[in-house]
Amino acid sequence: MVQGTLQQHGNHAVVIGGSMAGMLAARVLAEHFAHVTIVDRDHWPAEPEFRAGVPQGRHVHIFLARGQQVLEQIFPGIGAKVIAAGAVPIDILNDLQYYSGTGAAPRFPSALRLYLSSRPLLETLVQQELARQPAITFRPGVEAVALVTDDAGRVAGVELRPRTGTVAAPTETLAADFVVDASGRDSRAPQWLTALGYDSPTQTTVDSHLGYASRIYRRPADAGQDWQALLIPEQAPAILRGGVIWPVEDDQWIVTLAGSGGDYPPTDDAGFLDYTRGMVHQALYTAIKDAEPLSPIYGYRRTANQLRHYERLKRLPANFIVVGDAVCAFNPVYGQGMTAAVLGAVVLQGCWQRYGRDRAALPLQFQRALARSNTTPWLLATGSDFRVPGVEGALPPRSARLTHRYLDGVLELITRDREIYTTFIQVAHLLKPPTALFRPTIAAKVGWHLLRQRGKAARADENPPATKQHEAHDQ
Repeated sequence: MVQGTLQQHGNHAVVIGGSMAGMLAARVLAEHFAHVTIVDRDHWPAEPEFRAGVPQGRHVHIFLARGQQVLEQIFPGIGAKVIAAGAVPIDILNDLQYYSGTGAAPRFPSALRLYLSSRPLLETLVQQELARQPAITFRPGVEAVALVTDDAGRVAGVELRPRTGTVAAPTETLAADFVVDASGRDSRAPQWLTALGYDSPTQTTVDSHLGYASRIYRRPADAGQDWQALLIPEQAPAILRGGVIWPVEDDQWIVTLAGSGGDYPPTDDAGFLDYTRGMVHQALYTAIKDAEPLSPIYGYRRTANQLRHYERLKRLPANFIVVGDAVCAFNPVYGQGMTAAVLGAVVLQGCWQRYGRDRAALPLQFQRALARSNTTPWLLATGSDFRVPGVEGALPPRSARLTHRYLDGVLELITRDREIYTTFIQVAHLLKPPTALFRPTIAAKVGWHLLRQRGKAARADENPPATKQHEAHDQ
């Protein structure tokens, strides 16, 4: 803990971390503070390129439809700018080929639109939007090492240290009237709170031991396929391998392979390609076997769902909140992180309008509202991961098994029912709540399908193959 008299800059907010969550929090705070400083260990590149602090930058990023809609509200016209910079616009239901365990989902024109790009491109354009705002300043090459408090115990700034690779580097105090921690999975906010005399949040972790590997290919001029993007998802517990081909700027494909339960995709040339042969469909293998690779293969295995329960704390210091992956980090395979960050910015705006005059009450009210916003994506991610053999984490109640079986029925029907497939995609993209999959017309179809499946299984048990009947008789 750091205390003392600070030189007040006046109406100044500090955001720790230049992630998507951090940049969007800064955009909200710029409407309420004269000055907002974003501090980060990295330097922001002038052009889209990989940053060490964003390890996901080398892999496919599925920015969900709901996230793109809200980002457009925050930065009007940004969608057109992303497309002008090379992003690929698609109709989700017409241009994306989705394979489930029962085959290919139907494809047909719809109003569900996405633009597909690399994460570095999207983050660079958001950073450029912020750089045009005079209230916002970027401070690269430094890391926050402690919170600073005033004599009343309120957070009043952060202690910064240059990122020189040594803890002996001199520190400086950056005064602030409000501080946001958006420093990601490695956030030290729990330790900072303990140092200030507050409780540390409890944590829930669900780890399906998923790993993935990605490579960039030149998009073939004519690869013989009639789709623009390809998705072969995992469907635990039976299908633990998945993969995606994502068209991005510069006529490139990002290809990401993923495997749960420790079935990690290799990062060598032969192993990477051979891994695709073990998928439930051969479409991805066929597409890339003759494609030209443009990058090395990059692996990543830090994928556990991680939720810190700040909303359960009884008190928090005034003038301090935590956002983004520092609160709730999802298994990246579900593509929810950036969308959750965008929705978190909306939560911050709403809480500021309601509690902005009460800095003591705002932190806890915000963390509770953010927890509610994260509920649906958390349930979608962990609901799938809980079904992976060997998953680590607190198991769901037995009642969840009924829900899982129902959702199995949904997935078995998406290949032949447009209503079910459309609703499934809308739920996956956070455009509709999960309850939409239980509306009467869908529930009737799924219920009838499950009854037929049960009937087939019962008849099979009553009439086993002849060889088994003889074996039973002989015994």
